[in-house]
Amino acid sequence: MDAHELPLDELISPARYQRYRAAARGDTARAARLYMWNCDLSAAYWPSIALVEVAIRNAIDIQLCAHLGVTRDHGWHTDVISDRPRIHLTPKECEKVKKSIEAFDHRNNPTDQPRSVEPTGGDIVADLSLGFWVSLVGEGLPRQQANIYDYFTKLWRPFLYKAFPHYGPDGRNSPGALRNRLRTFELLRNRIAHHEHIFTLNQNHNLDNIIALAGCINSDLANYIRSTQQVAAVASRYSSYVLRQAPPPAGDPPEG
Repeated sequence: MDAHELPLDELISPARYQRYRAAARGDTARAARLYMWNCDLSAAYWPSIALVEVAIRNAIDIQLCAHLGVTRDHGWHTDVISDRPRIHLTPKECEKVKKSIEAFDHRNNPTDQPRSVEPTGGDIVADLSLGFWVSLVGEGLPRQQANIYDYFTKLWRPFLYKAFPHYGPDGRNSPGALRNRLRTFELLRNRIAHHEHIFTLNQNHNLDNIIALAGCINSDLANYIRSTQQVAAVASRYSSYVLRQAPPPAGDPPEG
């Protein structure tokens, strides 16, 4: 069965599919191929995204725990929501931590019984979204509450820069470029996770960004992604699969 034989209008909704129809200029078969190619491209990104996302959150987690002098099993979450925290997160980020703890309790501690199971640091780290970790490298809320939520002066410069040891020689003082990389990564990750279109994005830029982020944490991780990623191969099939263009003729064989 070819892709255009599927009732994609019904399966993914006319509104969502309209973007593919418009890109294909009304060519039904091409629109279907574009949708399937977009799915393949999204799938090709996912192993690299998974590796880097987990590396980001674990790198930050290590530094939060080290700063507080607690084990990763104990975790930093109890400090940030305490009455006298040593690490001040904005109310928005604190609320996310509280919701993760509540979700853990819902799964593990019946409401009609005494609390018997405490979440580990790993339980909370795994439950928090990528957006939470990206926000910790962001600006926070500078100039509010006597600057206690200024993430640059309270988190990044004192210790969080160590989570990205290969970011750059002046990375401790200039997190702006890393913030941009993280936000670009988050945008791509979320579009793919929600099955949105990514065919309009710059694939070379996004792939380079993933590898660069990996390299900020661990050079071996960057090299592994660079050598194993399948994004470039899938992207190169756009013309032959979606547009049905024949590959350029091979050159004449060398004489001799």
